[in-house]
Amino acid sequence: MLMAVSIDRKSQIKTWERIVYFFPVQLLFVHLKKNLILLIFWLILFGIVLKIVTLKYGVPYLFLQPEYLGKINFLSHLILGVSLGGFIMAFNLSSYVVNGFRFPFLATLSRPFIKYCQNNILIPLTFSIVYLYSMITFQIEYEQIEYLQTILNACGFLAGNLLFIFFTLGYFLITNKGGVSYKSQQEDGIFNPVNDLFSNRKKWSSLPKKSGKQWTVSTYISNRGKIALARECSHYKPETLEKVFTQNRINASLFQAGIIITLFIVGWFSDSKWLMIPAAASILLFFTILIMLTSAFYSWFKGWTTVIIVSIIILLNLVSKQETFQYGSQAYGLNYDTVKVEYSQSHIRSVQEDDEAYKIDITRGLKLLENWKDSTHDERPIAVFINVPGGGLRSALWTMLSLNEANDISRNKLWKNTILISGSSGGVVGAAYLREYLYRKNHQDSVPSFSYIMDDISRDKLNPVAVTAVLNDIFLRFKTFEFGSFNYRKDRSRAFEVQLNKDTRGWMDRSISDYTQLEFEAKMPLMLMAPTISNDGRKLIISSQGVSYLAHNTALNQINENIEFSRFFQEQGAKDLSFLSALRMSATFPYVFPATKLPSNPSIEILDAGIRDNYGFSNTLKYMYSFRNWLEDNTEKVVIIQIRDREKFIDLKPSSKRSLWESLTQPFGTFYSTFLDVQDYAMEDQIRQAYEWYEGDIEVVDFILERSDLNPISLSWHLTRKEKDRIQSSLDSPQNTKAFVRLNELLKSTEE
Repeated sequence: MLMAVSIDRKSQIKTWERIVYFFPVQLLFVHLKKNLILLIFWLILFGIVLKIVTLKYGVPYLFLQPEYLGKINFLSHLILGVSLGGFIMAFNLSSYVVNGFRFPFLATLSRPFIKYCQNNILIPLTFSIVYLYSMITFQIEYEQIEYLQTILNACGFLAGNLLFIFFTLGYFLITNKGGVSYKSQQEDGIFNPVNDLFSNRKKWSSLPKKSGKQWTVSTYISNRGKIALARECSHYKPETLEKVFTQNRINASLFQAGIIITLFIVGWFSDSKWLMIPAAASILLFFTILIMLTSAFYSWFKGWTTVIIVSIIILLNLVSKQETFQYGSQAYGLNYDTVKVEYSQSHIRSVQEDDEAYKIDITRGLKLLENWKDSTHDERPIAVFINVPGGGLRSALWTMLSLNEANDISRNKLWKNTILISGSSGGVVGAAYLREYLYRKNHQDSVPSFSYIMDDISRDKLNPVAVTAVLNDIFLRFKTFEFGSFNYRKDRSRAFEVQLNKDTRGWMDRSISDYTQLEFEAKMPLMLMAPTISNDGRKLIISSQGVSYLAHNTALNQINENIEFSRFFQEQGAKDLSFLSALRMSATFPYVFPATKLPSNPSIEILDAGIRDNYGFSNTLKYMYSFRNWLEDNTEKVVIIQIRDREKFIDLKPSSKRSLWESLTQPFGTFYSTFLDVQDYAMEDQIRQAYEWYEGDIEVVDFILERSDLNPISLSWHLTRKEKDRIQSSLDSPQNTKAFVRLNELLKSTEE
C-alpha cells in the first residue's frame, strides 16, 4: 500500500516541479532571498580568484599561488584546501542554522545535516571549479610552473578541501540523528549553554503546517548522489522534529566554537614559522569567523539583524575613539615613553628658523661634497642625482635592475658619481638594498652574484603581511616584542620589516645613525626619505645627516612643507630609528600597512612618501639649490636619473559612455586616476625653473618600465614570474637602450 502511494505521488510531480523544487535549487533561491550577507563572502572570493577585485594590492596572487615556509608546493595548497574546506563547512553550518526550519522534511531523513550539505553544493562546487581553473592557468601562464608541479598543487588543494569536509561530515555522521532515531513521546532535554551561543532556538511546534515560512521541496540529492522524493513530515510530532534540530544545532555550535578557538591559537603562536600559514588560508579562516557570526546574528535577531549590525558598527566607531582602543603602528627605535614633542605651528616654526642648525648642516654638507669629489678622482666630476618611484616590488626590482645595468655599463662610474638618492616606497627599498650590495662589492667583501640579489628583493613580502593582518591585527593587537630598550606592539608593519630583513640578508638591520659616517665619507650615496604626515600633508625628511637646510624657513607669513625628522624628534631618540622602519614608513601604502604614529602631541601619523612626491624630485632640487654655488664651481654637469615605473607621455583613452555609478564617482575617480599625472606636471615645472636658477648644465635621463593596460604589472609586494620577466625585458627596450648609451657618454666625458 505504501509503495502504491509513493508511486502515485511520484507520478503526480511534473518535470518542471522536479527542477524548480529541487532542493539545491531551492537552497540557492533561499540564499538569494534571505541570506545575501552570506553570499557576499562568496562574491568576494569569486572576485578575488577571477582577479576582478583587489588585484592592485596583489591579493589574488595569495590564492592562486599560496606560499608556506617560502615555498609554493603540494603542502601549501593542502593547507589552503583545508582552510577552504573549513569555510565551506562553516557556510553549510550557518546556512543550516539560519534556514533549516524552512525545510521540515529534513527531520524525516537520517543524518539531516549531511543531507543538507549534499544539497547545499551549488555555490561551493562552482567556486572550487572556478578556483582550480584559475589557479592552474595562472601558475602555468604567469608563474611558468611545470605542468606536473601544477597538477600536484591542484591535487594538494583538492586533498585538503576534501579532507576537512569528510572529517566534518564524519563528526556529524557520528553525532547527528534523524527523526526516526527518536521516540515519539516527549522527553526532558538537558540544557546546553553552547546551544544558544550560535543557534536559533525556534520551536518547530510554532511553525504551523503549510506556513508561508516553509519552502516547497519535491526532490533532493540522497545517498550516493541519487535523486529522491522529499517525504511528508506531517506524521511526525512537533516535539520529535524539535529534538532533531536542537541536537543538530548543539553539534554545529560545538564545531563553530572549535573553529574560533583554532583561529585564536594560530594567531597567538603565529610567530612560529610552522604556523605562518598561507595568507589566503588565514583570510579564509577570518571569513569563516565572520560567516559564523553572521549566522548567529540571523538566529538571535532575525528581521532586526541589519539594524543591530548597523548599531554595533556605530557603537564600535564611538568606542574606538577612546584612548584605550587607539592603535597605530610604531617606529621602532623611538622612545614612546618619554615626553612627547609639541607638534604646533609655533614649535615647527622655531625649529625651521634655527639659523645655527642651518649653518652647521651647510658646513657639514659642503665637507661631504668635498669628500665625494675626492672619491671620484676627477677635477670636475659629473654629479649624479637618482630619483626612484613608488610602486611596491615592481619599483624595487626595476630600480635595482636599471641602476645596476647602468652602473655595469659605466664600469662603476655611475655609483661613484652619485651624490644623492631620493624617492618613495618600493623604489627606495630597492635602491637601499642596491646601495648595501655595491658598498660590500666595492670594498672587497664577499658578496653573491647580482642574480641572487635580484631573487632576494623580488621574493614575496605580501604573505606575512596578510597573515599578520588577519591573525594578529584584528584580534590580538596586545602582543608585543622587544626592540632595543623598548617594547612595541606587533602588527603587520613588524611582519613586513622582519620579512624584508630576511630577504635582504640582514644588511639593512641598522639604525639611521649607522649610515652617518659612511655617507659623510662618500662610501655610500646620501639617501633621503620623505614620508607624508597625514595630519597636515607636510613631508617628514628622514636622513642620517643633518639636513635642516631642506626645512629652513625664515620668510615671514610663509609655510615650509618640510620637517627635519632628526632634530624635531631628537629627544625621542631619532638617531636610533631603525632604518627598516624608515623604509617602511616611506612605503606605507594605505591599508597595506597601518599609518605609523610618532611620539608627538597631538600625535601625527605617517603615510607613503608617494602621496606628496612619488619620485622625490622636490627633495633633489632643494638639495641642489642649497649647494648650487658649490655644484656650479666644482662639477662639470648635473645628471638627474629618473627611474620611472610608467610612461611619461600617455595618450588619452577613447571616451566611453559612463554608467550612473561611474558618473557619480567620476570626480573621485578623476582625482585618483590623474594623481601621478599631476605630480609629473609639477615635477616638469620644477625642472624648468631649475634651468633658470642653476647656472651650470642639467640633464635628465629617464629609465622607463614598460607596462600598459594590456601588459599590467601589479602594484603589490608580490610579483608573478611573468611580471618579473616583463620587468627584466624592459632593460632592452629601445628608449632604455638609448638612455644607457647616453648616460655612459656623459660619465665618460670626464675621462677625455
